[in-house]
Amino acid sequence: MVIAETLMGVQLVRSAIKGIKDVINTCEDVSEIAHHIDNVFQGEEQVNRRIAAKKKKQQKKGQWYSFIASRLKSDDEGDGTSIQEIAQELIEKKQIEQQRTALAHLLNRRFGADTWSSIMKIRFERIEKLKEKRKAALQRAKEEAWERKRFWKKTGEESGKLLIVLGVIVGMYYYISYACKGCI
Repeated sequence: MVIAETLMGVQLVRSAIKGIKDVINTCEDVSEIAHHIDNVFQGEEQVNRRIAAKKKKQQKKGQWYSFIASRLKSDDEGDGTSIQEIAQELIEKKQIEQQRTALAHLLNRRFGADTWSSIMKIRFERIEKLKEKRKAALQRAKEEAWERKRFWKKTGEESGKLLIVLGVIVGMYYYISYACKGCI
């Protein structure tokens, strides 16, 4: 399964590069091949996510898991230290890097010397803006939650005070009616 996921990411990058090579000479501007460029980035992100998930999963394994696995010798997923896994990760990254370099050369040759660097710069700026926007939205959500919590706490306190005042008024009424022997 892991190999299939990896091949999907690498194959996505390769097919995108092949698509770009097929239409690079006939396209008018970069927008005609933009979906292929998106596929390159998506394939790279798939591979990076898979590697990050694998590392995160390995970090979750504690001492108890290591002890059991060493006793049972049934760790069929691998622990990330085998030569095969390390070589596979490294080769995948190198292949994607080569494909991106080839893409940069194709675009720069067809549309001008700084096309790829402009694309990467704009992409980086948009990603940073998106991160800032998400961070601001998260901060707003935290502030709204805090305000809501404060509102309900204040409402509870004031409701409690109202109940105490009503209790005192009712108690005074019954005391006066008892002391007055039915005057009220």
